[in-house]
Amino acid sequence: MGTPALLVVTALLAAAPALAQTQQQRALGTQSQTGSPPPTDPATPAAGLGSTATRGDALTAPAFVRAAAASDLYEMEASRLAEQRSQNTEVKRFAQHMLRDHGKTTGELKGMLPQLQGVSAQQIATSLDRQHQALLEQLQGVQGAEFDRAFVRQQVQSHQAAVDLFRAYAQSGDDARLKQWATQTLPSLEEHLREAQQLQRGTQG
Repeated sequence: MGTPALLVVTALLAAAPALAQTQQQRALGTQSQTGSPPPTDPATPAAGLGSTATRGDALTAPAFVRAAAASDLYEMEASRLAEQRSQNTEVKRFAQHMLRDHGKTTGELKGMLPQLQGVSAQQIATSLDRQHQALLEQLQGVQGAEFDRAFVRQQVQSHQAAVDLFRAYAQSGDDARLKQWATQTLPSLEEHLREAQQLQRGTQG
């Protein structure tokens, strides 16, 4: 596996190296089918699973909540920027959809906190971590069609990582209530991923 592919998933929360490898393998599979290289510059941080947790940590309630909340915050910040910057009607519509849905899941997480053992409000991110901030700064540095391509590329990568994270917790998480929520939320994330992939095909070129 080449260096570009290894860097495809480095930012969303470091929740699971194995999950990150799954995403990288998908990226390589896409490359073999299309003949195009993975859409990530080796020098560019990508929207992946992030900074501090291990695979085991990702399946604990505090680490999962931290990962899901950080993902939501990044999605909303990036989507607000897309609403302001993009001139593409479909990109703006997608960004508005992300703001609604990820705002909803953040609200649901906050509402569940009193019923989750070992999880506190400290797990709900209120500011972007260093890697997510770097992703947002990438978007702030581009305009026009280049912005649309960068935004959509990040959305594909971050939603693939989120799908992997939620699927893993739904299968092997340590809190029954949170596992149920991850299971119920997963189809929406999978829908987001399909929409982002379709949008990516429309903004390439």
